[in-house]
Amino acid sequence: MKVAIIGGHGFLGQRLAKRLLQKGEAVGPDGALQPIDELILIDQVAPEAPLEGVTTIIGDVAEPGFFDRALGDDVTSVFHLAAIVSSAAEADFDLGMRVNLDATRALLERCRAMPIAPRLVFTSSVAVFGNAPPMIEDDTPALPLSSYGTQKVIGEYLVNDYSRKGYLDGRCLRLPTVVIRPGKPNRAASSFASSILREPLQGEMAICPVDTGLSLWIQSPRVVVENLIHAHDLATDAWSDGARILNLPGLTVTVAEMIEALARASGDTSLIRHEPDAEIARIVGSWPGAMNTPRATRLGFSKDETIDAIVAAFRQEELGGAR
Repeated sequence: MKVAIIGGHGFLGQRLAKRLLQKGEAVGPDGALQPIDELILIDQVAPEAPLEGVTTIIGDVAEPGFFDRALGDDVTSVFHLAAIVSSAAEADFDLGMRVNLDATRALLERCRAMPIAPRLVFTSSVAVFGNAPPMIEDDTPALPLSSYGTQKVIGEYLVNDYSRKGYLDGRCLRLPTVVIRPGKPNRAASSFASSILREPLQGEMAICPVDTGLSLWIQSPRVVVENLIHAHDLATDAWSDGARILNLPGLTVTVAEMIEALARASGDTSLIRHEPDAEIARIVGSWPGAMNTPRATRLGFSKDETIDAIVAAFRQEELGGAR
């Protein structure tokens, strides 16, 4: 079988690719485990550290006809991770629409044209909820208050409908805020959630733009990747209730609790500079801080247990256990 990762050179795409290479197999169209014959990574930029054993395709996913050239009829599975992130999509409406919506529709049309309907995992976001109630339930309606959230919820509905029509076998996962992302801050409104832990653990300054009482719904990179693969490998019958959209389980932490965990990990909390940013606070503050996810639990999805374990995993995996 052939598996494609759209956004495969990003942080999550690279982690997902490494895990799939390690596993060497995934569930195929017939519902049985099959060897992965080819792993195709598609992105607009080259990877910082190219992976061995993969096919790399560089290009603009929103360019007309791109997916017709990049994805052959023998592709059996697609992970769609590519997106213009929250603050960037809010600042540049046209760019967000072009990548988050137009490119997604083009990808779905390419899947529709394949002779065998592929499995497709679409990464959505808790940003689909705006002015969220204290506790999000599985049936809480998505009412986004950002362009990014709006584009994501439209993508969810498209994947759901293309699946209903039998054009593809889709699964949409609403990802919690991913903590701790390695690297440098990006233009995601939630970027600070990783930065206030990542930078001080490496002796660098970080900026916290929100009130420390803000609650976040988070998940570690390792658990996100395992959940992406789990969603892909679940039997089609698991989604037979007609809803291809799932709230992932996560962990509720306040910013203050994250800073306390940093201190317990011997991080220098004095390196965090508090600089309020009203726009970031508005966007992130509209997202849910807690979710009740019985459907995801019933389907076997994973969650993190403590913020301390997330910090410890980052130190071990990204910093080599350094203090």
